[in-house]
Amino acid sequence: MSTIKFIKNFLRDPDVASITPTSKRCVRKVCSHIDFDRDLIIVEYGPGDGVFSRYFLERMTEGSKLIMVENNKDFAAHLNESLTDPRARVIHGRAGDIVDHLEPEEVGQVDYVVSGIPFSFLKKDRKIKVLEATQTILKADGRFLAYQTSGHLKKPVMEVFGNYSTEFELLCLPPYFIYEVVNRKEPASAAS
Repeated sequence: MSTIKFIKNFLRDPDVASITPTSKRCVRKVCSHIDFDRDLIIVEYGPGDGVFSRYFLERMTEGSKLIMVENNKDFAAHLNESLTDPRARVIHGRAGDIVDHLEPEEVGQVDYVVSGIPFSFLKKDRKIKVLEATQTILKADGRFLAYQTSGHLKKPVMEVFGNYSTEFELLCLPPYFIYEVVNRKEPASAAS
């Protein structure tokens, strides 16, 4: 996607978090928390023009899946056109509705959810909805990885997951807090 198109989407859509795609340094830092040596299901919230998505696909095994959830129609169309890898699937919708978009056998089996959506832009009830949906789709000990420009996600993450660790990456533009959250709750299907 061209820089001009990216900027136009930023100006038109209040849910687009940044005027530029995520830096390669941030992508590498977030992805250092992912074990690409095994088959994975990765869900990505807010992939934008696909900077993380391409990085995932270059490293994922043949048996892995990448499910991208993009609410911006221009970005969703761009991803559908540019990422033709059979392991990749684009969902045009909101992160909080992810449970409705996954196959039943995928719910509770996701290894990693990676999010760049700007949680600071969301009202509290929507933040909680996204985090609860994330907990539902993650397998036990699955990870939620989020990169955010402030520490505002700590309280809602504690409310839903009860844990997090963060690191601050100053050398990214913009600088990011990188959250790693472990799903310590057993999926509903496993508990019954």
